[in-house]
Amino acid sequence: MKPATRPGLCLIAVLAAPAPPAAAQGWFNDRFDNAAVNADTITARFRAELREEMGRLYRRPPGVAEPSAAEREAARRLQPWWNQPAAQPIEPGQNPLRVSLAFLYDSALVNSAQVRVFADLPAIRETGIAEVAGRYTPRAYGEGRADSINSPTRSTAVTFGDPRLVQRERGIEFGLRQRLQTGAEVTVGQRFWSVRTNSSDYLPRQQSTSRTFLTIVQPLLRDSGVVYARSLHEIARLDASTGLSEFRRQTESHLAEVARAYWALHLLRSSFLQKKRLFDATQPLVAMLGQRREIDTDDAMLARVRAAQARREAELLRARAAIRNGEARLRALTNDPRFEEMRIGELIPADAPLATYRSVSLEDTLVHAISFRPEVQQLFAQHRASVLREGMAQVDALPRFDVIGEINTGGRAGYGDLSGAWNDGRRGSDRPGGVLGFRLEVPIGTDDAQARLARRRLETRQVENQSRATMASIVAEAEVTLNEYRVAFRELSARNLAMQAAQTDLRVQTERWRQGLGASAGQPERPGIVGAAGAYALDRLLDAQERLAAAEDALANAQSIFTVAAIQLERVRGTFTALERIDYARAEDTPRGPTYNARRPPPPAAPNR
Repeated sequence: MKPATRPGLCLIAVLAAPAPPAAAQGWFNDRFDNAAVNADTITARFRAELREEMGRLYRRPPGVAEPSAAEREAARRLQPWWNQPAAQPIEPGQNPLRVSLAFLYDSALVNSAQVRVFADLPAIRETGIAEVAGRYTPRAYGEGRADSINSPTRSTAVTFGDPRLVQRERGIEFGLRQRLQTGAEVTVGQRFWSVRTNSSDYLPRQQSTSRTFLTIVQPLLRDSGVVYARSLHEIARLDASTGLSEFRRQTESHLAEVARAYWALHLLRSSFLQKKRLFDATQPLVAMLGQRREIDTDDAMLARVRAAQARREAELLRARAAIRNGEARLRALTNDPRFEEMRIGELIPADAPLATYRSVSLEDTLVHAISFRPEVQQLFAQHRASVLREGMAQVDALPRFDVIGEINTGGRAGYGDLSGAWNDGRRGSDRPGGVLGFRLEVPIGTDDAQARLARRRLETRQVENQSRATMASIVAEAEVTLNEYRVAFRELSARNLAMQAAQTDLRVQTERWRQGLGASAGQPERPGIVGAAGAYALDRLLDAQERLAAAEDALANAQSIFTVAAIQLERVRGTFTALERIDYARAEDTPRGPTYNARRPPPPAAPNR
């Protein structure tokens, strides 16, 4: 034996040697006892851990206290003067349109480009289901080959004295292949072969052969098992469900932005009306002081009231521009083409802000959030998919050990007589031939499959930590939102009382101004508005007007904050979709493939102006 061949023989001996018993035992453990097989147990244990952690969170100290009966009664008597005017046109000749929040929800769901972006996500994820199912679709195949040999013969005895071997071969093979749920690949095929040669190896020297065969290649370690195949299908379904949950979450967030923009526009219109009323209250003072300038009014008082008038006019201009910006924001969120087609110049919120409190506990909010929030459903699906991927990676990291079996029957006929060869093969089908073998492939060292397994294990741990972080965020969000909901209502009641006090103060200061009283109750009555007492009374009157305007603005802001907080609370509880009756359905009749729609029955009607 040559020394150069010894390394090769050693390598062959190593590969052919049986695996150590411990390694083989580990292979079969990973094959039949992996994360995919135990996915139900692993996911159930993880959910139990999350429930235990959530149970500890229920024992945290209470947050903001519930509103008292007096605060609820104060809010119940709330009747702001600007609610009705805010629902009426402000700008003359602007082609106004009164819209409700429900109409804008419908408009955004139908027309918003951002919602359409979200709607494509579940449709994209659903293609994974068809992709996995396509792995098991039967495939027809066909192969053809033509060989031509013209070379010196090794022996003239082989070619009947001819110094050259001349041989022409033509072959064709066709059949069906299909992958099974066990991981096996089944091939049913037919092969025809025609040969024309001067070699004595073929008698007759012109003949055709046929072979009909059934071949099965069944993996026993890598890529094997029904659980492995089912994991692929389940991962695809889980990805599709997470896409639908993501669509719902993004849609709810977008509609919440529509609600915030809607009530922000209502607040801006209310603020404009308040500033306009404040500006109008300055006009009589300017007119009166201007008329009495030559009688008993000095220039300082007139300049003071004119400065207040100019300042209030500037604020009025800024408030008018803010309304336009709010309308632009609302148009951008809905993308409703009807606004431009109808040349709508002014959007008027038709709904009144909320003033009714509904008692909700933190425990009830968390129970609803865990049961209905799309984020929770999404994280559970992601965790199970990650566990299944880890189990599949365990199977993929095993050595390749395949069993190969084949049953075949063959026939022969004259050259070009394929049907004769086929019939001859059928006559011999009672004694078929066969093949039985195996294929073993063991990596020496760490290969890419082992690296993927390590990554899958880290990804599962990351998903578990991410799930805990998401649950903690949901708990914090629920607590913050509930506190905001409670404090917003209590602030609403307090702002109402503050506005009533400011109204009383303005009535007193107005009466004092009209009667010409001094700066304090201890001064004697002085008819007229001359002197330091008159100037002080004017300052008190202007300040009282400013204080009332500020109190009204704070009350309107509290109204908007409480209304948005109520909507946000429903979103945090996971009941926003049910409350607004939003249905998510798959649409098949789109020109570029399926998509998903979010609709509120009944369908949106044409706006009434």
